[in-house]
Amino acid sequence: MMLLNGWKTVRLIRQALASSRWMFEDLRQLQEAQLRNLLMHAYQNVPLYRGLYKEAGFHPDEFRSLDDIDNIPILQKDRLKQASPEEVVVQGIDPHRCGVVETSGSTGTPLRIFLGALDQQWQRVVAWRILFEHGFRWTDRTLEIRMTFGRQFFVQRLGIAPKEWCSILDPPEFWAQRIIETRPDVIVAGAGTLHALADTVKTLGLNLPSPRLIVSDSETLSPATRQLVRGALGRDPVDVYGLVELSNFAWECERRSGFHVSADSHIVEVAAPAGEPGPIITTALGMWTMPMIRYETGDLAEVETTRCPCGRTLPLLSRIYGRRVDSVALPNGRRIFWPFFHEVLGRYDELGQWRILQDEINEIHLQIVVPNNAQGLLSRIESDLQAVLPGEVHLCVERVEAIPFSPGEKTRMIISKVGTANEQHPVSGREGL
Repeated sequence: MMLLNGWKTVRLIRQALASSRWMFEDLRQLQEAQLRNLLMHAYQNVPLYRGLYKEAGFHPDEFRSLDDIDNIPILQKDRLKQASPEEVVVQGIDPHRCGVVETSGSTGTPLRIFLGALDQQWQRVVAWRILFEHGFRWTDRTLEIRMTFGRQFFVQRLGIAPKEWCSILDPPEFWAQRIIETRPDVIVAGAGTLHALADTVKTLGLNLPSPRLIVSDSETLSPATRQLVRGALGRDPVDVYGLVELSNFAWECERRSGFHVSADSHIVEVAAPAGEPGPIITTALGMWTMPMIRYETGDLAEVETTRCPCGRTLPLLSRIYGRRVDSVALPNGRRIFWPFFHEVLGRYDELGQWRILQDEINEIHLQIVVPNNAQGLLSRIESDLQAVLPGEVHLCVERVEAIPFSPGEKTRMIISKVGTANEQHPVSGREGL
């Protein structure tokens, strides 16, 4: 049985890789067929969806093509959190016998996701596919730095895709030492973890063996962190987007010209015109024990309409902003995200980390890490940034020794405690305020 599952995993990975260059209509037909089956399955077997769809007056028979997708009710995270396990899991399956993963709960109560054996295999295939898009080999050794360690499979102990974990609670010096000792081909970690590792390597003047592939996931990879990691570890990291509840499904290719969407496994909608930020709504086509259909992620992205020069035909996201709450609220009801600030702050090579704090609607506090000898830098940064902010918004710039890194928490470049009653569409950074 173990051997059969292994061969099935290999076959599914190959199919996923092949779909990267399918014609648009072939991908669309695949998505429509899978979504049609998933909708009926959820309606007939999952109490949460049956109730949600009846409330909205929707029946799965009404879905004929992706042109009808807007008629399907959106699944809100709060409703999912409030439901009992018996309401979200397929009837006839005991939730207590399922695998369970939890979100970090950084914005409130953690969300529990129940996975059957086939769901777990599907999630592994979805994750492996991204590595193989970047030339992963079955003999490659992987080091992951995580809060919790993953499962060690029997074949990995035999040398097939061997993997080991370091705890995010260990000091970065320990991670660096393990890299020196194990010489991994692949390093996988969150952007904040990679930043801490690269900063330690640079500060201590360590000479680490360069991996063939560095994957940054779990949180937004800022341009400053990318540059630091590339300089310290000798490899440009691959930015990957996903959620614990949905697996990873959008990723950079070798051209780093946007995020390819794994359209064979996920349907990703951005509720905004092309070129403007909008909420990410995602359907996981391979999750049948606890279906996730038109799930509002709480993150924002922009759709890219041009084709990637790499030759892949998958849909593209030009930019992923991260969580909607990680933005600055303006008095006029608009919100601005980290790319807006990067367009100014990215001009300064001396600038290390930065973070925006907001407690009041008309006040922004910028924390920056700069060298001690950077004379006049703070005033220049303050002047340049104030020039592009609305006049009624006061900016305060503070030099700090370091931006605190909390193990297990996502790195947040913007922390705002302000909401707006008349919120309008967000600002990407390329348009006026």
